Amino acid sequence: MTDASVSVVVPTFNRAGSLDRLLHAIACCEQPSGGFDVIVVDDGSTDQTAEVVERHPGVRYLRQQNSGPATARNRGWRSAQGDVVVFTDDDTLPDRRWLVELVEDLGSMDAVGGQVRPLVPGYLADFVQLEQHVSHGVDDDGVRYLVTANCAWRRRALEELEGFDEGFSDASGEDTDLTLRARAAGLSLGVTPRAAVAHDNRTSLRGLMRTYFKHGRSRRAVVVANPSAGWGARRRSMLGPAYWLRRYRYYRAAGVSRARALGYVALRLIGLTAYAAGIVVSRGRHNRW
Repeated sequence: MTDASVSVVVPTFNRAGSLDRLLHAIACCEQPSGGFDVIVVDDGSTDQTAEVVERHPGVRYLRQQNSGPATARNRGWRSAQGDVVVFTDDDTLPDRRWLVELVEDLGSMDAVGGQVRPLVPGYLADFVQLEQHVSHGVDDDGVRYLVTANCAWRRRALEELEGFDEGFSDASGEDTDLTLRARAAGLSLGVTPRAAVAHDNRTSLRGLMRTYFKHGRSRRAVVVANPSAGWGARRRSMLGPAYWLRRYRYYRAAGVSRARALGYVALRLIGLTAYAAGIVVSRGRHNRW
């Protein structure tokens, strides 16, 4: 629909199976006022991504040379017709009322993030959720960052910010950077407990450590690009026992058993080691996605 008021942008890379699942789910979503269209930006996939999109009538397919998700999202929203641009990832599964609730709760704000929950609960998937690897960041000062697994932006806000910084070539940090620039520009941001998508959380130790590593690798770029955000300051020591006791209590307060809480403390310790390694090598060249 070329006159759709909402455009859904999905960057993808070599995930034909989960992309097909996502597009089926979006086709079943209730339509917000004015309707919606879907744009898939293929970042140089070598699998059956193109064939999958062909099976979904009305979905626009854009292909580019592998350049990273920031570039893919920019190409998507700049090609969109909607005044509201919704971002999600190819490994999510939205609820039927996802778009309606997301647009309703966007209201007069410039951007809003919806709920992200694990697709398949489990030991590692629940840990990822507690660590907020795929959740929006909120503190006493408001929204710290919105993750692109589930968020809606006004097109005018994206134009004002000139979109995602394509210097973030990995699938990490580009959404945080966009949010920090939006905050600095005085744009209005929010989160909602509604408008849910289920996310295919990492369920292997290798995948989890890779996530920590990527987050560490993007941290330096976020700090350098947003020096006034205060992200470079260390607010607490993570070397002493007091910090790890707080983490244990955090897991227990979330309803985790004692044994699992201790296991999560160990996982976080290993993860932060991978995170630190990512920071150390952050000046090097790395594969995208």
